[in-house]
Amino acid sequence: MANMVGQVLESHKITFHEDELLLERLGHNKALHITVQCEDYFITRILIDEGSSLNICPLVTLKKLGKGLHEIKDGSINVKTFNGSQRSTIGEIILCLQMGPTWFGVDFQVIDIPASYNLLLGQPWIHAAGVVASTLH
Repeated sequence: MANMVGQVLESHKITFHEDELLLERLGHNKALHITVQCEDYFITRILIDEGSSLNICPLVTLKKLGKGLHEIKDGSINVKTFNGSQRSTIGEIILCLQMGPTWFGVDFQVIDIPASYNLLLGQPWIHAAGVVASTLH
């Protein structure tokens, strides 16, 4: 039995090749951004933030996707922003995102803020998808 467990653990290893490191190597401090498909749109500058306890969709992104305010479920909550201020969300929306061959229904809190990202995927999505985020690679 122990031998079988060892074989299973060995076969589920994640490894990276030296060529996959960024030019800056260990010294970089770049954020992890990805691109996904949402319906007929490709969304760039999606920030993966392991420190966020929410998935965030800025209102401007929602409008660019052609979604109306009537599609947002009520349920305003207070959130703390990057700069430490508190803001209320408008509500919640589920967006279907395709990453590689996989589709995810992701619950986002919609907030009317200027942002340097189009979507923020935090711990709820990271844990549900079983993702291991690596800014190094």
